[in-house]
Amino acid sequence: MDKKKVLEALNLDLEHEMAAMVRYLHHSFIVTGSIRGPLVEMFRRHATDSMRHAIKLGEKICALGGHPSMKVQEIYEPGEQTIEEILQEDLSMEKDHLDLYERQLDLVRDSTPLRLMLEQILLEETEHYEELEMYVRHRVPVTAK
Repeated sequence: MDKKKVLEALNLDLEHEMAAMVRYLHHSFIVTGSIRGPLVEMFRRHATDSMRHAIKLGEKICALGGHPSMKVQEIYEPGEQTIEEILQEDLSMEKDHLDLYERQLDLVRDSTPLRLMLEQILLEETEHYEELEMYVRHRVPVTAK
């Protein structure tokens, strides 16, 4: 296992999780309409999950002798969006996270604890993706503003 590459990968993951946490919280603030309640609940649960992932990653980076990044991946702020646009944005972000974690599994194949940690995060990201996909599948015709 290339420790330097693993630490770089884990820091990239940490930066993505920090951005996801901010994005989901923002979306929980701006969503309105008849299904606001369930969406706020989902967005805040996803934000909390992202925070838990960030904590796991930051702790693991330190345990491996690295220094956790303070960066947050850039977040695009499009302004006013429909609920469908918000959900599509989140769905795309989750897909990017799934792809990122899948690519990194090969880096940690020789470390069962690291591999299992990333697989657990990957499983939770998959659940987020599937939940969002089910909302999008029904094309919710409600605006965020």
